[in-house]
Amino acid sequence: MAIFRADHYLIAEFENVDDVKGTGEKILEALNEVSELKDLAIVSKRLEGKQWVEILGRIDVPEGSKAFWAMVKKEVTDREPYNLFVRLDRNAEGTDIEDARAAVKKWAEDTIVPRIQDKTKVKTIKVLQAIELYMPDLK
Repeated sequence: MAIFRADHYLIAEFENVDDVKGTGEKILEALNEVSELKDLAIVSKRLEGKQWVEILGRIDVPEGSKAFWAMVKKEVTDREPYNLFVRLDRNAEGTDIEDARAAVKKWAEDTIVPRIQDKTKVKTIKVLQAIELYMPDLK
């Protein structure tokens, strides 16, 4: 089987985010339970009155990967309809690209999603391909 680039994104809306750093710490705790995620670290950010946290690291899989990046923020807007945004840069083996994408989606849904749900109060959570992400009209 061939190896394909099969990046995915995870987005989630939480019931409530009173404390961005506290929610970020819960997400970091959940992600540290995923054996493929390595070198995770959390960084607090602030710009123009907005505050968020980023979780940085890498995905260690035999097929190859790049970086792992997540952002936790308080506000849910039309442009950014989530409290948690995770970018999963990774490759997967498959008979074709669709097979590889399905494998990455299943991996994320089976390994990452349940751990996040165990540590936080999730309203919605989705694992998506880039083409499925919400694309706002910026006019």
